[in-house]
Amino acid sequence: MNVSAHLQALGCLLAGALMLLLGTPGVDFLGRGDLRTPKDRAALRKEVGEPAATIGITLADLNRSLRLPLYDKVAWVQKPFRLSQNWSLYRDGPHRVRRLEIWVDGDLKHRSADPDYTWLNPQLRNRRVRPMVESTTMKKGSPNWRGLSRYIGERAREDFPGCQRVELRAMEGPFPGEKMTQHHQIVLTAPSWTAEES
Repeated sequence: MNVSAHLQALGCLLAGALMLLLGTPGVDFLGRGDLRTPKDRAALRKEVGEPAATIGITLADLNRSLRLPLYDKVAWVQKPFRLSQNWSLYRDGPHRVRRLEIWVDGDLKHRSADPDYTWLNPQLRNRRVRPMVESTTMKKGSPNWRGLSRYIGERAREDFPGCQRVELRAMEGPFPGEKMTQHHQIVLTAPSWTAEES
C-alpha cells in the first residue's frame, strides 16, 4: 500500500472540492438574501413560472443553508493565493443598453450599433475614441463630452454644409434595447456652436 499516492489522491480530491465550493457555477452569484422573502419568491414565480421557480428557490435555499456556511469557513484561502473565482461575469447579459444618437437638423445620422445610421462610424468606433463615446453616453458630465461634441459638430459642418443644429442624444433602455429613452443630450447650435449639456 502506497501511503504517498493515497495522500496525493486525497489532496487532489480536497482541492477539487474546495474549488467547487468556492466558485460553484450557477449559484456563486446568489446573495444571502436572494429569494428569501415571499414577495421575491412570488415575483420569480410570476417571471419564470413553474417548475423553474421552484428549482431556483430550492437552489437559493440550499446555497444559503449549506454552501455559504462552508464557504465562510474556507474563503480565507483565496486571498493569499489570489484564487477568487466568479462564474457570473456574463451570466445573463447586460441589464441596460446605451446608445449614442447624432441628429443633424432633425435627421438621424448616427446610432450606435445600427447598420442603417453609420455616419462617423469608423471614427467613433476607433479604439482610442470609443471610450470617450461610451463615457459620454453613460453619464452626464463625463470628462470627455466637450471634446467629443466639438469634434462631432465640426464634422457635421463639413459633411452637411449649412446645418444649424447638432444633437447628441444619450439613449438607454432595458436589454435588448427595443424601448429606449433619452437619458441626457448635448446640443450645438449655429452660429456659436457652443455645446450645452442637459
